[in-house]
Formats: sequence, structure tokens, C-alpha cells
Amino acid sequence: MSYKHSKQRDMILDYMQGMIGHASAEQIYEGMNQKGLKISLATIYRNLGILSEMHQVKKIPIDGDRFVYDKTSDPHYHFFCEKCHKLYDLEAPFDPEYHSKFTNDDVVGQIDSHEVVVKGVCKDCLEK
Repeated sequence: MSYKHSKQRDMILDYMQGMIGHASAEQIYEGMNQKGLKISLATIYRNLGILSEMHQVKKIPIDGDRFVYDKTSDPHYHFFCEKCHKLYDLEAPFDPEYHSKFTNDDVVGQIDSHEVVVKGVCKDCLEK
């Protein structure tokens, strides 16, 4: 689907490019409003959905129905700490052939991509 240019999407993308790590729509909303970038939460949600469809950001499910957004849609893996609920990028190289391991499954017709979110407890939480 093709979308018209949007100042709000540009504002969200600009804000996200300055972020470190990943953020929920609510965290993006709070951060933008603290910086004086007045934008509604509904506008953030709507535009994050569009940006995700346009492959400009990545929507990552982390816990049930909770999502965070990554400022890059380049394929990479993540680690989710089940204690502090932070999501980290993993340094492991993305393996584009990994999804081919599932092609022998009777259910699979065609796999276009894959995502991996490894879950556990981060080093900082283990040290506490």
C-alpha cells in the first residue's frame, strides 16, 4: 500500500533515530511530549503501524499483547529480559537461510523471513 507523506511520521522517525534501544508507543509518546513535540498517543499508534507496514521500523512482540518498536527494520535478533522487561539487540549475525530449516514441515508453503527473540535474565539483573 502507498502512503502520502506525513509530518507526524517524520517527527516520529526523527525522534526514534535519536533513541537508544527500543520503546513502546507510550514511551515514544511520553518522550516526544517531554521534548515539546506535541502529538497524540492515537497518532503515534496509527503512524507506528504505518511505519511498520512500510518497513521503516520494526514492531516486536515481547510479552503477550505488548509490543516495542525498533528504529531499524534491518533483520537482527533480540534478547528480552523477563525480569526488567528490556529488549536488547543481539550481536549474533542474522542468518537468512535459517528459515529454510522449516521448509520440510507439511504446513509451510513459503517462508519470507523469520524473527528470533531469546528470553531470559540479563547480566545486570543477575548481578542485582
